[in-house]
Amino acid sequence: MKKFRYEYPPMEAHFVEAPSAEAVLAFLKRTYPHNFDAVAPTMVEIPRWPDFWNVIDTDGRTIPRGRRD
Repeated sequence: MKKFRYEYPPMEAHFVEAPSAEAVLAFLKRTYPHNFDAVAPTMVEIPRWPDFWNVIDTDGRTIPRGRRD
């Protein structure tokens, strides 16, 4: 799964994981139908989650940063 970042409202970052950029665009179009043209240009693919982002395994434990992906 690829990781993406977008902003809405401006300067408020949101992070999503999806199989493709097209899937994220479809999500943004459904979520922000009136503001899609303002939100879509802020979307970028990122190589990994930000350091402050916790990734949880199926047992509810945080995965250490070195073992992600």
